[in-house]
Amino acid sequence: MIQEAAERVLDHLEGVPDGPAANLDGAHEKAAELREPLPEEPTAYDDLLDTLFEEAIVHSSTNVHPGYMAYTPGGGLFHAALADFVADATNRYVGTWFAAPALVALETNVVNWFCEIMGYPDESFGLLTSGGSMANLVATITARRERLDDDFLDGIIYTSDQSHHSVSKATVLAGFPPENVRSIETDERFRMDVDALESAIEEDRDAGKDPSSSSGPRARRTRARWTTSRPSRTSVTERTSGFTPTVPTAGSSR
Repeated sequence: MIQEAAERVLDHLEGVPDGPAANLDGAHEKAAELREPLPEEPTAYDDLLDTLFEEAIVHSSTNVHPGYMAYTPGGGLFHAALADFVADATNRYVGTWFAAPALVALETNVVNWFCEIMGYPDESFGLLTSGGSMANLVATITARRERLDDDFLDGIIYTSDQSHHSVSKATVLAGFPPENVRSIETDERFRMDVDALESAIEEDRDAGKDPSSSSGPRARRTRARWTTSRPSRTSVTERTSGFTPTVPTAGSSR
């Protein structure tokens, strides 16, 4: 079974450069055709592979294609797929250290390497997520717990009008009312308008809302903010006392 699947995958990858970057003509009709009730008998393995590679996979966007210039899902590195295969096939539980100490140590290495690359202090740590959507959810809840009191419903989240939709989903899952998310306009280079951000913060404070529960002297730190649908970067300078830009806008791969 592994050999058959590997042959199909390799044939598929070899044909990617000469194939279309996207083949969505008739994709909705094909999707409707593939809907079926729960089968009473098993399906032959070869038939399953035929359905996947000849009917389903071909009717989609090919984000690994060299001509694919659209939205930003991951590029699909083959060695990463092999790593997923090994991890899924061996199926070791790494949610706790005692169950697989050596495997957890390998993951810890990767997290520490990322911290080092980013220039974080030695005591920094983190975790690996399945993609940008989960990363934004973790970041939103972390920021909520770090910056707001237990009664956080007056807390306001600011994001640009170019941010990924996973940001708004994360705020809802984190318990914020949808109206507490402020979409800040961007300029002609798709960077967040910092003046508009500052105005929104002041308006919310005047209305009794809580842009951040932190307090302290006037700050001049700078944070980078990235957008998803277009490659742009914003430097956000804290010109408002007590406000700390905490949650970065991350892309989503899954």
